[in-house]
Amino acid sequence: MTIGIEWVNDYHSASSNLSNNDDNARGFYNRLHGLRRFEYGNDLAWDQDFEESGAGKPAAGTDQLYADNVDIVFFSGHGSRSGASFGVKTFDDGTARASNMRLGNQDLEWLVIDGCEMLAHDNGFVFQRWGWPTFKGAHYILGFHTTAYDVKDRGEKFADRLNQGWTVREAWIRACVETEDDDVSWAYLRADGEGTNTYNDHWHGKGFVSADPSNPTMLAYARGTC
Repeated sequence: MTIGIEWVNDYHSASSNLSNNDDNARGFYNRLHGLRRFEYGNDLAWDQDFEESGAGKPAAGTDQLYADNVDIVFFSGHGSRSGASFGVKTFDDGTARASNMRLGNQDLEWLVIDGCEMLAHDNGFVFQRWGWPTFKGAHYILGFHTTAYDVKDRGEKFADRLNQGWTVREAWIRACVETEDDDVSWAYLRADGEGTNTYNDHWHGKGFVSADPSNPTMLAYARGTC
């Protein structure tokens, strides 16, 4: 039951600075029951931590040490259809892109991207951005279809619901509904395969957890208004 977080408030003028991502991610980190493995914020948070070594361009990924070395990882910062944005661009290019990710081939089950539009549906194009190459054992990517607001308490609300035994998807939906206006839409993308049932995933120790869909045969997408 291992947990990692990364967050960015200071974008060095490349994007607008944010205010609450440290509190948001730390709320998740400090409330969720489990072993805390890593926290990196601002200039210590790097896109390569989420990317596979040798995948995509640039190919400087180190996810085997970070995002794919825990059961759940929570990122809070700017996002877009291109990927999760970081303030430091000198280790890779500053954007963690789906095309550079191979999630779950080591450990990761759930990736939470608390940033704008990374799961925008775009008439189904979300399946091309986050397609079969991305899911290598990961169960879920949780995020937003639309822009989202800079809030400080979504992480702790999500953690509290997981601790209470809610399913992962229901806990994320509830945390989004409790922290956003109705102009925002939550979203998730999940993988399934033979012998798996990620729809009913819970946090470890709180209920059923599916076997890893290492060779997924289905990707399912859902979104809804907060």
